[in-house]
Amino acid sequence: MEPTVRLTPRERLLRIAGGASLIAAGCAVFAYSKANDPENRAAILAIVAIAIGSSWIGHGLRGRRDSLVHRDEEAPPGPPISPELTLAGILAAWIVPGLGHLIIGRRAKALLYFATITLAFLAGTALAEGRNLSLERDPIYFGAYLFNAGETALGWFLTRHLELDHKIRFLQLGLTYTAVACLLNVVAMMDFVATCGRSVAARREPEAGAAPPGGTPS
Repeated sequence: MEPTVRLTPRERLLRIAGGASLIAAGCAVFAYSKANDPENRAAILAIVAIAIGSSWIGHGLRGRRDSLVHRDEEAPPGPPISPELTLAGILAAWIVPGLGHLIIGRRAKALLYFATITLAFLAGTALAEGRNLSLERDPIYFGAYLFNAGETALGWFLTRHLELDHKIRFLQLGLTYTAVACLLNVVAMMDFVATCGRSVAARREPEAGAAPPGGTPS
């Protein structure tokens, strides 16, 4: 197994600065496109830039060259992750994207999932002018929103007084963005469960290779 190479302080700073620049550029492109393009065709590029920027910031904060997934697979086994902690992490991730990973010490993944999902959620809400979180008007979309419980509950509470009293140009696009963001939280929760499973398997491997009392390993 090749050792993981740490980034130098300068490289970490460049990663973080580059990620912040990409996020700022993505937000600027999104705002310009929303104001000047009836179809808002650049919005997808803005979301991609924000996602990549979040990933770069995560790499810079973590200080390693390897990818997020590669690092998790090669990391030495830490404290055992109990079934109770796994269930608590799933519940936490359902309420706040990335919180499950934060509980077990995967800070880079926690930041990446939180930033990507939350920014996409906010982008959808902005496109729909806050009219995208109504169970009465959009029950099918609201079913997808339930996979991101905390942000959906907060967004609904803040926008519950808004009525659909005028035509909103990007309403359908906003509903789609918000639904996709919430469904991405399912990916985050599944990755959390897989991370817990890899941690348990990594701890069991040395035990399986240990010699039984009075004998030698097969």
